[in-house]
Amino acid sequence: MARKTPLTLALCALLASAPQAFASFDIEDCTWSSENCLLKGVPVLTPGNDTRDNLLRLFSEAKSFALPVQSMPADITRSRDYYFAYHPQWDAVSAPSASTVVSSENPTLTQQATALQLDPAEIARLSENDSGLENRYVSNSSDGVSQFFTALINDATLTPEQRHALAQARMAIWGGATTGQVSEALATLPADSSALLYKTYLTGATYFYTEDYKSAEQDFTALVNSKNPWLEETAQYMLMRTALNKSTQHSTGEYGDFDISKVDQQFANQAQEAAQRYLQRWPQGLYADSARGMLRRINWYQQAWPQLAALYEQTFQQAKDPDALRRLVTEYDNVYGMRFYNAPFTEAFPDALQVSYIELLRALRPNSDKKPTLTQAFLDSSKPAFEKGGKAPLWRNLQLNLWMATGNYAAIVQAITPAKQLPAHDILAFSEQVLYGEALMGQQQWQAARDFWQQLLKLSQDNEQQQYLQAKLAATLVFNNEINAIFAPQSPVTNLRFRSRVLKTQAPLELLRQQATQGTNNEERTIALHTLLVRDLTENRFSDWLTDIKLVKAITPPVIGESFDDVNLSVFDWNGSAADTGYVCRGLSETVGVLSKKANDAHALNCLGEFFRTTQTHVDLWKDGSGNGVLEAAIDRKHPYGQFDRQSYYQQVIASPKAEPEDKSYALYRAIMCYSPSGMNECGGEEIDKVQRKGWFTQLKTEYPGSPWAQKLKYYW
Repeated sequence: MARKTPLTLALCALLASAPQAFASFDIEDCTWSSENCLLKGVPVLTPGNDTRDNLLRLFSEAKSFALPVQSMPADITRSRDYYFAYHPQWDAVSAPSASTVVSSENPTLTQQATALQLDPAEIARLSENDSGLENRYVSNSSDGVSQFFTALINDATLTPEQRHALAQARMAIWGGATTGQVSEALATLPADSSALLYKTYLTGATYFYTEDYKSAEQDFTALVNSKNPWLEETAQYMLMRTALNKSTQHSTGEYGDFDISKVDQQFANQAQEAAQRYLQRWPQGLYADSARGMLRRINWYQQAWPQLAALYEQTFQQAKDPDALRRLVTEYDNVYGMRFYNAPFTEAFPDALQVSYIELLRALRPNSDKKPTLTQAFLDSSKPAFEKGGKAPLWRNLQLNLWMATGNYAAIVQAITPAKQLPAHDILAFSEQVLYGEALMGQQQWQAARDFWQQLLKLSQDNEQQQYLQAKLAATLVFNNEINAIFAPQSPVTNLRFRSRVLKTQAPLELLRQQATQGTNNEERTIALHTLLVRDLTENRFSDWLTDIKLVKAITPPVIGESFDDVNLSVFDWNGSAADTGYVCRGLSETVGVLSKKANDAHALNCLGEFFRTTQTHVDLWKDGSGNGVLEAAIDRKHPYGQFDRQSYYQQVIASPKAEPEDKSYALYRAIMCYSPSGMNECGGEEIDKVQRKGWFTQLKTEYPGSPWAQKLKYYW
């Protein structure tokens, strides 16, 4: 049988197969348990975080484990890559090349095979099937075979011939042999030989792998008092696994999913008894870790939530390293996430107060009525358990979060004293201070909130906390109409992402010009200048654009690359060659020059439309829009700056009595094409109904039948 690790992984594999949408607050973006997928939540304990983030932060701090958090850029003033959300690059991990794939060969197993006079080549061939083993098959692997071989080699009562025959039979099972084939291969074993006990084990194993659990149980039961230490321990362990698998034989749901309501509780109880017997007799045994993991699964099948919570809390506290804790957190959230989806917890488990805290925090998320499931009455009923268990600070945090969820900001401000110093590693203390600042914001005490965030920034020595606080401070300054303070020389808001968001959405033109020339670095100057130039065009300030475009030359070298492709200044070098074939346009500078003198010039308006159509230039609010917290609410505008409306150019040309036929026919064509092929407007501006589009279509066909645009257009969508 496999030892510890494979069966523990099997439990994780089973639990991980549960629907991920039920498991956590956020939709999956990358495989959370992957080392490349870092924590995307904020550095406080909050209902808004993914529950897995909260769990990992809480238990890692207690064990002084390093958290898998994003690293600080070398220069935060030049990077927009530090934010509290999924980063696409976390999932962009190349598959290993053939030369770097780790071999599945087990050197110990190869040596054992040689000692047992088996073919090592056959070992290597069968080892290739080890990956992807799940559920009952997880022990039919190289580790399981190696452990059986170890037992044979260490058993002095066996002859070399018996060891060889038994080893061959185990190899055959590894390759998929049936019980009948195994029995036939071992038919010549002497009646009085201890080898028969191993034969019984092997037939029990084949019954197990072929789902004949009744026969498997009979064989394993016959071995539990066999006086052979390895066989006794392994048989007792396999009795637990047999009962566990029996309990789920008919638990498949309507759509092929696992349906916990269909678990046979009789066999689940039997599995629990077998696991407890095993651990009582072999608390440090070969399969002790696996048996404890199986107990978690059994309690899940039994829907014994308080007992399961206690097991998880104990297991979290005993995790030996960060990776082990992370695997356990993934397993936990798949189980409790599904439970929460059906009915959130509203009570504390006295034997698992930290897990209870996490679940009650999850119950503070707004439900379908936009209210937290956890009420004050439920929370009050849990207070004695937290106090008795020495976890009153966790209950206090829940109370503060409940007040926040219900808008009782005054209670929070009254309950919390602003810190004069901040512990280096105390997420609960930091979370409390953040709630105080958020309550001030909730009361719209902007100046008090500003001063508080600035002070907390000075107290914190943690990079993650500091970036989080910068977003809070930036939002507060926006709410308080102190935008210029964000860009003052000694501003504590240094994260370029947050500064970029404000420049794109809130900065007046004077501030954009200031930062385009006096910004902290070329990156910030580029963002400010790109925003300014787009706004000049979309707000019809053509003369200003001709002046502002000259500022591009001062940004040397130019800021380019994928991280800044939303503000690439080279787009303004558009030379007109990309315009639709058959309609000739000059470059953008010449086009804008014409419009600066004659704002209603039909040809220039069409060509400005061609610039926007072919480049899709606009103030991009998507590129750096995630993971900025309350700052997004602060900068939100009903009509964001810098969004093109080329449809309005076409409408001006269509309505102009002085427009040349070439320009008017093209404008009609392009105005209709704004709705191709979906019927939705892709040109910006107000939606034009189909009646008007039909009128344009008719006008184009009747007034300009000889134009290439009338001949090309077939529909009006």
